Amino acid sequence: MFDYNTRAAKFKFQGEVIVPGDKSIAHRAITFGALADGVTQISNFSYSDDLAVTTKVFKKLGAKIHTEMSNNDMIIKGVNHRLKSLDDPLDIENVGTLESLLLGVLATSNNEYTVNGGNFLKKRSIDRLVVLLQQMGSNFQKLSNDYLPIKMQGSDNLQGITYQQDISSAQIKSGLVMAGIYAKTPTTIIRKLPTRDHTEVLANYFGADVDAKPDIITINPQNTHLTGQSLMIPGDFSSAAPYIAGALLSKGSEVRLPKVGLNSTRIGLLNVAQKMGANIMLESHSINIVEPYGDLVIKSQKLHGTTVTAKEVPFIVDEIPLIALLASQAEGQTVIEGIHDVHLQLSDRIRNMRVELAKLGIIMQVNDDSIVINGGQAIKVKDDVDSHNDHRIAMMLCVASILTETSFKIKNIESIDISYPNFLADFRKVLVACD
Repeated sequence: MFDYNTRAAKFKFQGEVIVPGDKSIAHRAITFGALADGVTQISNFSYSDDLAVTTKVFKKLGAKIHTEMSNNDMIIKGVNHRLKSLDDPLDIENVGTLESLLLGVLATSNNEYTVNGGNFLKKRSIDRLVVLLQQMGSNFQKLSNDYLPIKMQGSDNLQGITYQQDISSAQIKSGLVMAGIYAKTPTTIIRKLPTRDHTEVLANYFGADVDAKPDIITINPQNTHLTGQSLMIPGDFSSAAPYIAGALLSKGSEVRLPKVGLNSTRIGLLNVAQKMGANIMLESHSINIVEPYGDLVIKSQKLHGTTVTAKEVPFIVDEIPLIALLASQAEGQTVIEGIHDVHLQLSDRIRNMRVELAKLGIIMQVNDDSIVINGGQAIKVKDDVDSHNDHRIAMMLCVASILTETSFKIKNIESIDISYPNFLADFRKVLVACD
Protein backbone atom coordinates (compact mmCIF):
# COMPACT_ATOMS: atom_id res chain seq x y z
CA MET A 1 0.00 0.00 0.00
CA PHE A 2 1.26 3.46 -0.92
CA ASP A 3 0.35 6.91 0.35
CA TYR A 4 0.51 10.20 -1.54
CA ASN A 5 1.32 13.48 0.19
CA THR A 6 -0.41 16.42 -1.48
CA ARG A 7 1.31 19.79 -1.70
CA ALA A 8 0.55 22.74 0.56
CA ALA A 9 -0.54 25.16 -2.17
CA LYS A 10 -3.41 25.84 -4.53
CA PHE A 11 -2.89 24.93 -8.17
CA LYS A 12 -4.51 25.43 -11.55
CA PHE A 13 -4.32 23.41 -14.75
CA GLN A 14 -2.40 24.72 -17.76
CA GLY A 15 -1.53 22.65 -20.80
CA GLU A 16 -2.54 19.48 -22.59
CA VAL A 17 -3.08 15.92 -21.39
CA ILE A 18 -3.43 12.86 -23.61
CA VAL A 19 -5.48 10.45 -21.52
CA PRO A 20 -5.16 6.67 -21.93
CA GLY A 21 -7.40 4.65 -24.22
CA ASP A 22 -10.89 3.88 -22.96
CA LYS A 23 -10.81 0.97 -20.50
CA SER A 24 -14.47 0.01 -20.96
CA ILE A 25 -14.05 -0.27 -24.72
CA ALA A 26 -10.75 -2.14 -24.35
CA HIS A 27 -12.27 -4.84 -22.09
CA ARG A 28 -14.87 -5.51 -24.75
CA ALA A 29 -12.43 -5.30 -27.66
CA ILE A 30 -10.26 -7.98 -26.03
CA THR A 31 -13.33 -10.14 -25.38
CA PHE A 32 -14.70 -9.93 -28.92
CA GLY A 33 -11.25 -10.20 -30.48
CA ALA A 34 -10.52 -13.33 -28.44
CA LEU A 35 -13.83 -14.94 -29.46
CA ALA A 36 -13.67 -13.93 -33.11
CA ASP A 37 -12.42 -15.79 -36.15
CA GLY A 38 -9.22 -14.18 -37.41
CA VAL A 39 -7.00 -11.34 -36.26
CA THR A 40 -8.00 -8.20 -34.36
CA GLN A 41 -5.70 -5.18 -34.26
CA ILE A 42 -6.26 -2.62 -31.50
CA SER A 43 -4.50 0.74 -31.44
CA ASN A 44 -4.26 3.21 -28.52
CA PHE A 45 -4.56 0.33 -26.07
CA SER A 46 -3.57 1.34 -22.52
CA TYR A 47 -2.24 -1.48 -20.38
CA SER A 48 -3.76 -0.81 -16.95
CA ASP A 49 -3.99 -3.37 -14.15
CA ASP A 50 -7.60 -4.23 -14.97
CA LEU A 51 -6.86 -4.80 -18.65
CA ALA A 52 -3.84 -6.95 -17.78
CA VAL A 53 -6.23 -9.31 -15.97
CA THR A 54 -8.64 -9.46 -18.91
CA THR A 55 -5.74 -10.17 -21.27
CA LYS A 56 -4.42 -12.95 -19.01
CA VAL A 57 -7.85 -14.61 -18.75
CA PHE A 58 -8.45 -14.77 -22.49
CA LYS A 59 -4.92 -16.02 -23.11
CA LYS A 60 -5.72 -18.92 -20.76
CA LEU A 61 -8.87 -19.58 -22.80
CA GLY A 62 -6.76 -19.99 -25.93
CA ALA A 63 -6.47 -16.59 -27.59
CA LYS A 64 -3.03 -15.49 -28.77
CA ILE A 65 -2.47 -11.91 -27.64
CA HIS A 66 0.58 -9.75 -28.33
CA THR A 67 0.98 -6.27 -26.89
CA GLU A 68 3.38 -3.65 -28.24
CA MET A 69 3.96 -1.58 -25.12
CA SER A 70 6.03 1.03 -26.98
CA ASN A 71 3.20 2.16 -29.25
CA ASN A 72 0.10 0.96 -27.34
CA ASP A 73 -0.95 -1.59 -29.95
CA MET A 74 -2.43 -5.04 -29.37
CA ILE A 75 -2.85 -7.94 -31.80
CA ILE A 76 -5.25 -10.80 -31.01
CA LYS A 77 -5.62 -14.13 -32.83
CA GLY A 78 -9.09 -15.28 -31.86
CA VAL A 79 -10.32 -18.79 -31.06
CA ASN A 80 -13.46 -18.67 -33.25
CA HIS A 81 -15.53 -19.51 -30.15
CA ARG A 82 -13.57 -22.69 -29.48
CA LEU A 83 -12.63 -21.98 -25.89
CA LYS A 84 -9.85 -24.02 -24.30
CA SER A 85 -10.87 -26.35 -21.46
CA LEU A 86 -9.07 -25.69 -18.20
CA ASP A 87 -8.32 -27.55 -14.99
CA ASP A 88 -7.23 -24.45 -13.06
CA PRO A 89 -9.60 -21.66 -11.98
CA LEU A 90 -9.81 -18.44 -13.94
CA ASP A 91 -8.80 -15.64 -11.57
CA ILE A 92 -10.52 -12.36 -12.46
CA GLU A 93 -9.18 -10.56 -9.36
CA ASN A 94 -11.47 -7.54 -8.76
CA VAL A 95 -12.35 -6.66 -12.36
CA GLY A 96 -16.12 -6.27 -12.30
CA THR A 97 -16.53 -5.60 -16.04
CA LEU A 98 -14.63 -8.79 -16.85
CA GLU A 99 -16.81 -10.78 -14.45
CA SER A 100 -20.05 -10.06 -16.31
CA LEU A 101 -18.53 -10.41 -19.79
CA LEU A 102 -16.76 -13.66 -18.87
CA LEU A 103 -19.76 -15.34 -17.26
CA GLY A 104 -21.76 -14.59 -20.40
CA VAL A 105 -18.99 -16.02 -22.60
CA LEU A 106 -18.43 -19.16 -20.53
CA ALA A 107 -22.18 -19.84 -20.45
CA THR A 108 -21.92 -20.59 -24.19
CA SER A 109 -19.29 -23.34 -23.84
CA ASN A 110 -19.84 -27.01 -22.97
CA ASN A 111 -16.66 -26.95 -20.88
CA GLU A 112 -16.74 -26.74 -17.11
CA TYR A 113 -14.97 -23.73 -15.59
CA THR A 114 -14.25 -22.37 -12.13
CA VAL A 115 -14.13 -18.58 -11.78
CA ASN A 116 -12.45 -17.00 -8.76
CA GLY A 117 -11.91 -13.37 -7.79
CA GLY A 118 -10.54 -10.92 -5.26
CA ASN A 119 -12.04 -9.86 -1.96
CA PHE A 120 -14.25 -7.17 -3.50
CA LEU A 121 -15.90 -9.44 -6.08
CA LYS A 122 -16.24 -12.29 -3.62
CA LYS A 123 -18.64 -10.07 -1.67
CA ARG A 124 -20.45 -8.52 -4.67
CA SER A 125 -23.64 -10.25 -5.72
CA ILE A 126 -23.81 -11.85 -9.16
CA ASP A 127 -27.12 -13.55 -8.44
CA ARG A 128 -29.14 -11.58 -10.99
CA LEU A 129 -26.86 -12.48 -13.90
CA VAL A 130 -26.43 -16.08 -12.75
CA VAL A 131 -30.20 -16.63 -12.55
CA LEU A 132 -30.66 -15.25 -16.07
CA LEU A 133 -27.89 -17.42 -17.51
CA GLN A 134 -29.41 -20.44 -15.77
CA GLN A 135 -32.72 -19.65 -17.44
CA MET A 136 -30.88 -19.78 -20.77
CA GLY A 137 -29.53 -23.26 -19.98
CA SER A 138 -26.21 -22.97 -18.12
CA ASN A 139 -25.51 -24.39 -14.66
CA PHE A 140 -23.74 -22.80 -11.69
CA GLN A 141 -22.51 -24.11 -8.35
CA LYS A 142 -21.31 -21.88 -5.50
CA LEU A 143 -18.15 -23.21 -3.88
CA SER A 144 -18.24 -21.13 -0.70
CA ASN A 145 -20.47 -18.77 1.24
CA ASP A 146 -19.15 -15.93 -0.95
CA TYR A 147 -20.31 -15.17 -4.49
CA LEU A 148 -16.96 -16.34 -5.85
CA PRO A 149 -15.47 -18.85 -6.48
CA ILE A 150 -18.17 -20.37 -8.63
CA LYS A 151 -18.19 -23.47 -10.83
CA MET A 152 -20.16 -23.30 -14.04
CA GLN A 153 -21.12 -25.62 -16.87
CA GLY A 154 -22.20 -23.82 -19.99
CA SER A 155 -24.03 -25.12 -23.02
CA ASP A 156 -23.84 -24.80 -26.80
CA ASN A 157 -27.63 -25.11 -26.82
CA LEU A 158 -28.57 -21.96 -24.90
CA GLN A 159 -32.08 -20.67 -25.46
CA GLY A 160 -32.87 -17.00 -25.60
CA ILE A 161 -34.95 -15.36 -22.87
CA THR A 162 -36.91 -12.17 -22.30
CA TYR A 163 -35.58 -10.13 -19.40
CA GLN A 164 -37.49 -7.20 -17.93
CA GLN A 165 -34.76 -5.18 -16.21
CA ASP A 166 -35.32 -4.66 -12.51
CA ILE A 167 -32.18 -2.54 -12.17
CA SER A 168 -30.36 -0.43 -14.75
CA SER A 169 -27.10 -2.37 -15.00
CA ALA A 170 -24.83 -2.19 -18.04
CA GLN A 171 -22.85 -5.14 -16.70
CA ILE A 172 -25.82 -7.52 -16.41
CA LYS A 173 -26.93 -6.41 -19.87
CA SER A 174 -23.43 -7.07 -21.24
CA GLY A 175 -23.35 -10.59 -19.80
CA LEU A 176 -26.67 -11.36 -21.50
CA VAL A 177 -25.47 -9.93 -24.81
CA MET A 178 -22.37 -12.16 -24.72
CA ALA A 179 -24.50 -15.24 -24.04
CA GLY A 180 -27.27 -14.18 -26.41
CA ILE A 181 -25.10 -13.87 -29.53
CA TYR A 182 -24.33 -17.63 -29.29
CA ALA A 183 -27.82 -18.80 -28.22
CA LYS A 184 -30.16 -20.74 -30.49
CA THR A 185 -33.05 -18.27 -30.28
CA PRO A 186 -33.28 -14.48 -29.81
CA THR A 187 -32.85 -12.80 -26.44
CA THR A 188 -34.82 -9.67 -25.52
CA ILE A 189 -33.88 -7.16 -22.83
CA ILE A 190 -36.67 -4.74 -21.89
CA ARG A 191 -34.85 -1.74 -20.48
CA LYS A 192 -35.59 0.09 -17.29
CA LEU A 193 -33.31 2.94 -18.40
CA PRO A 194 -30.65 3.18 -21.14
CA THR A 195 -27.09 2.45 -19.97
CA ARG A 196 -23.62 2.42 -21.53
CA ASP A 197 -23.77 0.81 -24.96
CA HIS A 198 -20.16 -0.20 -25.72
CA THR A 199 -21.05 -3.91 -25.69
CA GLU A 200 -23.82 -3.53 -28.24
CA VAL A 201 -21.73 -1.24 -30.46
CA LEU A 202 -18.72 -3.56 -30.53
CA ALA A 203 -20.84 -6.71 -30.87
CA ASN A 204 -22.28 -5.37 -34.11
CA TYR A 205 -18.87 -4.14 -35.29
CA PHE A 206 -17.46 -7.65 -34.92
CA GLY A 207 -20.40 -9.24 -36.75
CA ALA A 208 -23.24 -9.87 -34.30
CA ASP A 209 -26.84 -8.71 -34.77
CA VAL A 210 -27.86 -6.64 -31.74
CA ASP A 211 -30.78 -4.28 -32.29
CA ALA A 212 -30.53 -1.68 -29.53
CA LYS A 213 -33.40 0.75 -29.07
CA PRO A 214 -33.93 3.10 -26.10
CA ASP A 215 -36.54 0.81 -24.52
CA ILE A 216 -35.62 -2.66 -25.82
CA ILE A 217 -32.58 -4.65 -26.98
CA THR A 218 -32.92 -7.73 -29.18
CA ILE A 219 -29.98 -10.11 -29.71
CA ASN A 220 -30.51 -12.14 -32.88
CA PRO A 221 -28.03 -15.07 -32.96
CA GLN A 222 -28.93 -16.40 -36.42
CA ASN A 223 -26.04 -16.10 -38.88
CA THR A 224 -23.81 -14.44 -36.28
CA HIS A 225 -20.13 -14.97 -37.03
CA LEU A 226 -17.65 -12.80 -35.15
CA THR A 227 -14.71 -11.77 -37.32
CA GLY A 228 -11.49 -10.04 -36.29
CA GLN A 229 -11.43 -6.28 -36.84
CA SER A 230 -9.16 -3.23 -36.62
CA LEU A 231 -10.10 -0.77 -33.92
CA MET A 232 -8.78 2.56 -32.63
CA ILE A 233 -9.74 3.13 -29.00
CA PRO A 234 -10.45 6.80 -28.18
CA GLY A 235 -9.28 8.42 -24.96
CA ASP A 236 -11.08 7.27 -21.82
CA PHE A 237 -13.68 9.86 -20.82
CA SER A 238 -13.58 8.70 -17.20
CA SER A 239 -9.81 9.34 -17.19
CA ALA A 240 -10.42 12.79 -18.69
CA ALA A 241 -13.07 13.61 -16.08
CA PRO A 242 -10.66 14.59 -13.24
CA TYR A 243 -9.06 17.22 -15.50
CA ILE A 244 -12.48 18.50 -16.56
CA ALA A 245 -13.62 18.88 -12.95
CA GLY A 246 -10.30 20.29 -11.77
CA ALA A 247 -10.09 22.85 -14.57
CA LEU A 248 -13.65 24.04 -13.93
CA LEU A 249 -12.96 24.52 -10.22
CA SER A 250 -9.40 25.90 -10.12
CA LYS A 251 -9.30 29.60 -10.96
CA GLY A 252 -7.24 30.52 -14.04
CA SER A 253 -7.19 27.00 -15.49
CA GLU A 254 -7.24 26.04 -19.15
CA VAL A 255 -6.58 22.46 -20.18
CA ARG A 256 -6.87 20.68 -23.54
CA LEU A 257 -7.76 16.99 -23.80
CA PRO A 258 -7.24 15.58 -27.33
CA LYS A 259 -9.18 12.65 -28.84
CA VAL A 260 -11.41 11.91 -25.87
CA GLY A 261 -14.22 9.41 -26.44
CA LEU A 262 -17.60 11.12 -26.73
CA ASN A 263 -20.01 8.20 -26.75
CA SER A 264 -23.33 9.71 -25.66
CA THR A 265 -23.77 7.05 -22.95
CA ARG A 266 -20.45 8.00 -21.31
CA ILE A 267 -20.40 11.81 -21.18
CA GLY A 268 -22.91 12.37 -18.41
CA LEU A 269 -20.39 14.54 -16.53
CA LEU A 270 -20.25 16.95 -19.48
CA ASN A 271 -24.03 17.21 -19.54
CA VAL A 272 -24.22 17.78 -15.78
CA ALA A 273 -21.46 20.41 -15.92
CA GLN A 274 -23.29 22.23 -18.70
CA LYS A 275 -26.46 22.22 -16.59
CA MET A 276 -24.36 23.78 -13.84
CA GLY A 277 -23.41 26.61 -16.19
CA ALA A 278 -20.15 25.34 -17.69
CA ASN A 279 -19.21 26.15 -21.27
CA ILE A 280 -16.89 23.39 -22.50
CA MET A 281 -15.45 23.76 -25.99
CA LEU A 282 -15.41 20.83 -28.40
CA GLU A 283 -12.93 20.93 -31.27
CA SER A 284 -12.00 18.49 -34.05
CA HIS A 285 -15.06 16.34 -33.49
CA SER A 286 -14.47 13.10 -35.37
CA ILE A 287 -16.38 9.87 -35.75
CA ASN A 288 -14.47 6.68 -36.48
CA ILE A 289 -16.35 3.60 -37.51
CA VAL A 290 -16.94 2.49 -33.95
CA GLU A 291 -16.94 5.35 -31.42
CA PRO A 292 -17.04 9.19 -31.67
CA TYR A 293 -14.25 11.31 -30.20
CA GLY A 294 -13.04 14.90 -30.10
CA ASP A 295 -10.78 17.47 -28.45
CA LEU A 296 -12.10 19.12 -25.28
CA VAL A 297 -10.95 22.53 -24.02
CA ILE A 298 -11.96 23.40 -20.45
CA LYS A 299 -11.53 26.72 -18.65
CA SER A 300 -12.32 27.63 -15.05
CA GLN A 301 -15.88 28.88 -14.57
CA LYS A 302 -18.42 29.63 -11.88
CA LEU A 303 -20.98 26.88 -11.43
CA HIS A 304 -24.42 26.70 -9.90
CA GLY A 305 -26.39 23.82 -8.43
CA THR A 306 -28.63 21.59 -10.50
CA THR A 307 -30.81 18.49 -10.37
CA VAL A 308 -29.45 15.29 -11.89
CA THR A 309 -32.39 13.11 -12.86
CA ALA A 310 -32.69 9.34 -12.59
CA LYS A 311 -32.38 9.04 -16.39
CA GLU A 312 -28.97 10.71 -16.25
CA VAL A 313 -27.56 8.60 -13.42
CA PRO A 314 -26.55 5.51 -15.51
CA PHE A 315 -24.27 7.80 -17.51
CA ILE A 316 -22.37 9.19 -14.49
CA VAL A 317 -21.66 6.04 -12.48
CA ASP A 318 -17.88 6.57 -12.61
CA GLU A 319 -18.10 10.32 -12.11
CA ILE A 320 -20.41 10.62 -9.08
CA PRO A 321 -17.46 11.43 -6.75
CA LEU A 322 -16.31 14.23 -9.06
CA ILE A 323 -19.85 15.57 -9.47
CA ALA A 324 -20.18 15.65 -5.68
CA LEU A 325 -16.98 17.71 -5.51
CA LEU A 326 -18.23 20.07 -8.25
CA ALA A 327 -21.55 20.48 -6.45
CA SER A 328 -19.85 21.30 -3.14
CA GLN A 329 -17.99 24.21 -4.76
CA ALA A 330 -20.90 25.52 -6.84
CA GLU A 331 -23.48 28.11 -5.82
CA GLY A 332 -26.74 26.65 -4.52
CA GLN A 333 -27.89 23.10 -3.98
CA THR A 334 -27.39 20.03 -6.18
CA VAL A 335 -29.60 16.94 -5.97
CA ILE A 336 -28.73 13.62 -7.64
CA GLU A 337 -31.98 11.69 -7.94
CA GLY A 338 -32.71 8.05 -8.63
CA ILE A 339 -29.48 6.52 -7.30
CA HIS A 340 -31.20 3.38 -5.97
CA ASP A 341 -29.83 1.11 -8.72
CA VAL A 342 -26.35 2.60 -8.42
CA HIS A 343 -26.55 2.17 -4.65
CA LEU A 344 -27.21 -1.55 -5.18
CA GLN A 345 -24.17 -1.86 -7.44
CA LEU A 346 -21.77 0.72 -5.96
CA SER A 347 -22.84 1.21 -2.37
CA ASP A 348 -19.21 1.16 -1.18
CA ARG A 349 -18.25 3.94 -3.60
CA ILE A 350 -21.04 6.23 -2.49
CA ARG A 351 -20.51 5.55 1.21
CA ASN A 352 -16.73 5.95 0.99
CA MET A 353 -17.03 9.11 -1.10
CA ARG A 354 -19.20 10.69 1.59
CA VAL A 355 -16.87 9.62 4.40
CA GLU A 356 -13.69 10.88 2.73
CA LEU A 357 -15.14 14.19 1.59
CA ALA A 358 -16.32 14.77 5.16
CA LYS A 359 -12.64 14.61 6.20
CA LEU A 360 -12.14 17.59 3.89
CA GLY A 361 -15.05 19.47 5.43
CA ILE A 362 -17.53 18.67 2.65
CA ILE A 363 -20.86 17.36 3.92
CA MET A 364 -23.62 15.72 1.90
CA GLN A 365 -26.82 13.86 2.63
CA VAL A 366 -27.00 10.37 1.14
CA ASN A 367 -30.35 8.54 1.08
CA ASP A 368 -31.35 5.28 -0.58
CA ASP A 369 -32.45 7.12 -3.70
CA SER A 370 -30.79 10.56 -3.65
CA ILE A 371 -27.71 12.59 -2.79
CA VAL A 372 -28.13 16.21 -1.67
CA ILE A 373 -25.11 18.53 -1.68
CA ASN A 374 -25.12 22.17 -0.67
CA GLY A 375 -22.74 24.42 -2.56
CA GLY A 376 -20.26 26.97 -1.31
CA GLN A 377 -18.54 24.58 1.09
CA ALA A 378 -14.96 25.55 1.86
CA ILE A 379 -12.43 22.73 1.90
CA LYS A 380 -11.19 22.43 5.49
CA VAL A 381 -8.82 19.53 5.97
CA LYS A 382 -9.64 17.62 9.15
CA ASP A 383 -7.77 14.38 8.56
CA ASP A 384 -5.88 12.34 6.02
CA VAL A 385 -8.06 10.54 3.48
CA ASP A 386 -8.24 7.04 1.99
CA SER A 387 -9.11 5.86 -1.50
CA HIS A 388 -10.57 2.60 -0.10
CA ASN A 389 -8.87 1.01 -3.13
CA ASP A 390 -11.33 2.84 -5.43
CA HIS A 391 -9.52 4.51 -8.33
CA ARG A 392 -12.39 6.96 -8.94
CA ILE A 393 -12.30 8.17 -5.35
CA ALA A 394 -8.50 8.41 -5.44
CA MET A 395 -8.53 10.65 -8.52
CA MET A 396 -11.32 12.83 -7.08
CA LEU A 397 -9.28 13.35 -3.91
CA CYS A 398 -6.29 14.41 -6.03
CA VAL A 399 -8.50 17.05 -7.66
CA ALA A 400 -9.72 18.24 -4.26
CA SER A 401 -6.10 18.61 -3.12
CA ILE A 402 -5.37 21.43 -5.61
CA LEU A 403 -8.21 23.52 -4.17
CA THR A 404 -6.69 23.93 -0.70
CA GLU A 405 -3.44 25.28 0.70
CA THR A 406 -3.45 22.60 3.40
CA SER A 407 -1.59 19.41 2.57
CA PHE A 408 -2.96 15.98 3.44
CA LYS A 409 -2.21 12.35 2.79
CA ILE A 410 -4.16 10.14 0.35
CA LYS A 411 -3.82 6.54 1.47
CA ASN A 412 -3.84 3.61 -0.98
CA ILE A 413 -3.13 5.86 -3.95
CA GLU A 414 -1.96 2.84 -5.98
CA SER A 415 -5.61 2.02 -6.70
CA ILE A 416 -5.28 4.50 -9.59
CA ASP A 417 -3.24 1.85 -11.45
CA ILE A 418 -6.49 -0.05 -12.00
CA SER A 419 -7.37 2.32 -14.84
CA TYR A 420 -4.71 5.02 -15.27
CA PRO A 421 -1.18 4.06 -14.12
CA ASN A 422 0.38 7.35 -15.29
CA PHE A 423 -2.25 9.59 -13.72
CA LEU A 424 -0.08 11.22 -11.07
CA ALA A 425 2.68 12.01 -13.55
CA ASP A 426 0.20 13.46 -16.07
CA PHE A 427 -1.65 15.29 -13.31
CA ARG A 428 1.49 17.00 -11.96
CA LYS A 429 2.68 17.86 -15.48
CA VAL A 430 -0.17 20.33 -16.03
CA LEU A 431 -0.30 21.80 -12.51
CA VAL A 432 0.79 25.42 -12.07
CA ALA A 433 0.90 27.08 -8.65
CA CYS A 434 -1.70 29.81 -8.26
CA ASP A 435 -0.45 33.36 -7.65
